Order: sequence, then structure tokens, then C-alpha cells
Amino acid sequence: MNIYKLFTFLFLLTSSLIYSQTSIEHKITKGESIYAIAKKYDVKEAAIYELNPNIKGKLLKLNATLLIPNNKFTAEQKTANNSKEVPQAQNHIIASGETLSKISKKYRTSINELERLNPTVPKKLPIGYSLIIREEPPTIEAITKEFGANAIVENTEEVESAEPAKIQFLIEAASKNLGTRYRSGGTTFSGFDCSGLIFNTFNQIDFTLPRSSNQQAKIGTKIQKSQAQKGDLIFFATNGRGTINHVGMITEIIGDEIKFIHSSVHLGVIVSSIKEAYYSKRFKQINRVLGIKEKD
Repeated sequence: MNIYKLFTFLFLLTSSLIYSQTSIEHKITKGESIYAIAKKYDVKEAAIYELNPNIKGKLLKLNATLLIPNNKFTAEQKTANNSKEVPQAQNHIIASGETLSKISKKYRTSINELERLNPTVPKKLPIGYSLIIREEPPTIEAITKEFGANAIVENTEEVESAEPAKIQFLIEAASKNLGTRYRSGGTTFSGFDCSGLIFNTFNQIDFTLPRSSNQQAKIGTKIQKSQAQKGDLIFFATNGRGTINHVGMITEIIGDEIKFIHSSVHLGVIVSSIKEAYYSKRFKQINRVLGIKEKD
């Protein structure tokens, strides 16, 4: 009996050590975002969400603890198990007495996700039914075949939904400069011009934009005003000549009202609305730059 207890103890201890090696803990500090944390630890945002499914779609709480993938351990494991690949798709054969609640806990997923993947499954799960737990992501070839060759390029609505943490990071980074004075040619906290603010903000995610608003307007894809999303760049012609000379970044959309952060000559870094007569008359275009590869 003592030997059995010792074996059980050692097994649990070993399991605990292995789990602690695969992830590390991070305490959230003021102003942090998932993108910033992922960049700090050199991991993918999706990997953080996978270990912390309860934070999806929610604001991060100060001092809360997140599990972060341990890249060093993962790299060692890949080397040791190079011949073993974990399949992305996963199914579960339903046994007697099982429910979606039990299965969701077993695989660390949600009931809503299981219902989404299995829309035709009855509430009373039939024994022997093959339940989809995870589906394999579609290939580019499959998407192209179904939607056409231009679908990936033109379906820009997917850009924002694919990078919500990065967009939130940009908005938070720009908002830290609210109240900073206007300075022609400025790209630092001592003062910004309009394109300098945008240049500085995107530079924080290692995305280098041109230095002038006119050149920034040539980057990315033009978007209809009705399709505008947070993180898009919005351009104006305020010089009376009809040419683009002012830029801001969209921070909020309420109905048909678009709010954007920018550096104004007279007021410095502020948030304005497209509903304001001055900007409504001088609006030129909206560009989406996130998800667009930079030119070498």
C-alpha cells in the first residue's frame, strides 16, 4: 500500500512539473494588452488565448494572472518528438452518460463552440456519435476554390477580426498621447504632427509607415466609409487644394459616426468625429493597413 501511495505521489508530482514547464505565469500590469504581452514573451497571441480561453472578448484585469507558453520547453519538446505531430482536427466518440458540459470540460473548450461545430447534434447525445471537438483550418487552396481567387485579397473585413489585440494595442498606444501639443515634423512625446503620431503609433508594432500623410494614404487598401473599422487610417484634405494632408486613426464607430485620434494644429492630440462639419466636408478616404504586407 505504501509503495502504491509513493507511486501515485511521484506521478502527480511529475505531471505538475511537466505542466509548470510548458507555461509560465504573467501578472497583468497597467496599460498592457495581449499583443504587448505576446511580443514580450515572443509567442503568438493565439497561443495565449488557447491557455486562457476565459479572456477572449474581455478587457484584461489589472493584476490578473495569465498563463504564457514556455517557448524554451516547447522547442525542446519539438526536438525530442520531431517525428510526432499532433493533428489539428479532433473528434470524440460519445459514450453512455456523456453530455456536452462534461465533454467541453474534458477538452477545455466551450459548449457554444461544440454546438457551433456540431449544429445537427441532438440535445440528448446518441451513443457512438462522432462529435467534432476541433476542426482543421481550411487551406488557402480550399478558400480559393470556394470563394474565388480574389477572396483573400478583397475580403478585408477579416483583417480586423483576425487582429483584435493588435488593434486595441494601437488605440491604447495612441491614446497615451492625448493632450500632447502639435509640433510640425514631430514624432515623439515632445510633440506630434498628424502623420508623426500615426508613424509613432504603428512603429510600436514594428510596422513602418511613410512619414507624410500623403504617402501614408498610398499604403494598404481603400475601404468604403460603411466598412470602416477600428485601426483603419482616415484621411482629409484641409489645405484648400483638395490633396490629402491630414491623417488620423479610427478609434470608435457608433452607427454611422466614426471617431478618430489625430494631432490637430491648434489643439494637439485629440479625438474628433466625422460628424463634425469641418472634417465631414474635408473627408477624402479610409485605408486599411493591418494585414497588408509591408514593401521591402
